[in-house]
Amino acid sequence: MLRSPNRISRFAFLLVFLVMAATSLIRNEVFRGTTNVITWDGYGYYAYLPGAFIYGDIEHYAFAEQHFEDYDISSSIYQLNPTEDGGRFPIYNIGLSVIWTPAFLVTHGIVSATGIAPADGMSYPYQLMVVLMGLLFAFLGLLYLKRFLALFFSDLVVGITLLAVGLGTNIFYYIVEKPDMTHGYLFALYSVFLYYFSKLVMTKSSIGVTSATSTSPPLSAYPLPATHYLLLGLLIGLMCLVRSSEIVVFAIPAFYGLKNWDTFKRNFERTLPIFLAALAVFSIQLIYYKVGTGSWWQDGYAGLSFDWLEPHLLDGLFSYRRGWLVYTPIMTLAFVGIFRLPKAWILPVVIFLIGNLYILFSWHIWWYGNTFGSRPVTQSYALLALPLAAFVAWVLGENAGAERGNVALSPSPSLRERGDVEGGTGHTGRFTSKRSLHLRSLAPLLLLPFIFLNLFQHWQYNQRIIPLDFTNRTYYWEVFGKTSLDKKDRVYLDTDEKMPVGEYVTTELLTTDTLVSVAPKSSREFTNLLEHKVTATEAAGTIWLGTSLAFSYYGDSYDKWKFPSVVTEHRRGAETLKWVQVRIPPTMDTPEDDYLRFNLSLPGLQEGDVVKQYLWNLCQDSMVVRNYDAELLTAGRGSK
Repeated sequence: MLRSPNRISRFAFLLVFLVMAATSLIRNEVFRGTTNVITWDGYGYYAYLPGAFIYGDIEHYAFAEQHFEDYDISSSIYQLNPTEDGGRFPIYNIGLSVIWTPAFLVTHGIVSATGIAPADGMSYPYQLMVVLMGLLFAFLGLLYLKRFLALFFSDLVVGITLLAVGLGTNIFYYIVEKPDMTHGYLFALYSVFLYYFSKLVMTKSSIGVTSATSTSPPLSAYPLPATHYLLLGLLIGLMCLVRSSEIVVFAIPAFYGLKNWDTFKRNFERTLPIFLAALAVFSIQLIYYKVGTGSWWQDGYAGLSFDWLEPHLLDGLFSYRRGWLVYTPIMTLAFVGIFRLPKAWILPVVIFLIGNLYILFSWHIWWYGNTFGSRPVTQSYALLALPLAAFVAWVLGENAGAERGNVALSPSPSLRERGDVEGGTGHTGRFTSKRSLHLRSLAPLLLLPFIFLNLFQHWQYNQRIIPLDFTNRTYYWEVFGKTSLDKKDRVYLDTDEKMPVGEYVTTELLTTDTLVSVAPKSSREFTNLLEHKVTATEAAGTIWLGTSLAFSYYGDSYDKWKFPSVVTEHRRGAETLKWVQVRIPPTMDTPEDDYLRFNLSLPGLQEGDVVKQYLWNLCQDSMVVRNYDAELLTAGRGSK
């Protein structure tokens, strides 16, 4: 009996999905019955459903206030924008609600008939529905990604790539933790689209081919069923209905195999019906706007903007705040793998990647709020799995598809059923590795560090060791690998520098144990601590300012934007050379008896410069500083 030709990829697929499912059910408290996933942005995608099917209100969404009173959604109803005539509409596209509609109607029917929970669209059964729909689409996404990759690569390569994408990237986080967000659903739609698009072009280009050197008839000689175009158009239309920026997916049918005027005409003839079908699907959004608001179009991004002329590409890719390749470094291998793709795929992948990154990182909030890694790119991992698999195949000594430079071909179903072709590598059949069996067995281990890093940092993010929003290089490396949160490390989020280990000569600027009272903002906003004019002796070498204060803190009115802090200024005349604000509350362990210590570099310190420190209180809490110490630290020979 022949063994299953896809046993490795099947195992990888099931492993990844089961890990996702178990983690999602646990993290979203499904078994406790306290699931609350329709929150923040998710409510903006979801509000269409209760508005249309429960309350019959898609003009004003008056029920939202009750939802926000009864459920922990967000701090304000920012998910609904006002219209000029006094109505409201969800700021996000209707696509996710379209996807959820069948499950929502079934859920609402059961809840209404049984009375097991409030039939308000937000009680536990509705929340559970969203979690289960997220897992259903995770299953479909992984399944079709497996099928898509199997058209080009061996079973081993497909299995490794599924593990790498499913567990080694932050799509895992968004499928598991954010089933109310778009990314897991779009990942699935991309996977389905790529599979059927590949089948379409392979079926057309492989007719009559019997060998690597065969000359096939002109591509236009074989018309394709209209249903193929309709299906692809429906998929792209649904993607754009979920997020309008997914329009970049048209790069795939438009640029696939493009090399001359004939292929340009072929691609135009292929892409046009797909576009028309997609436009028909997207018209659902326009019809909703007309019915709900009286206008064919509403700007959900009112007050927000794109920086088209100055896109934040470097930040989006490499910033420690939320840079894509910083938090998902495994995708650097996909960049390398682009050059190992069959030629027909190189141009569409490159054009898609450039266009997608340009659109996503032109958004003025390029880090996209509180996210783990760069979330807007996660759905594109379905496409980037192709060059990632090409990289893996290259490491293993395999090729992608048939002969490089030719259109990749699909093996016949009969060969696949008999197991004569392993992994769908094309008419060339089973690959013979040019590397040793030892290397082939060790190659998958190359990806394990990336998988471990992604899962570990996912856990760190949930523990807030990696903070929800602001991160920088210094803090990232300070907490790298840590399994517990040390709040004192948070000073690096504000200073973004750490004094090197070494020998320093200390010059005391001020030491006091006189109690300093810090009043609430309503009484006094600023409290001076230090104002020192630098002498000629002090202005020499590499200088750091060391600050330490012990304090007692009273109150809890502070928040993300209103808090007390220590402000340090380095001034030269009227010019401010350095201004750093170190927030106090995030560093506190025991507010009634706590301390704060940090060091700041003073590069280019000169005689006559002024170093100033003061407390700036932006909230109604108060403090008493019991001890305060400031000193200049000059680096000695042992510093590095």
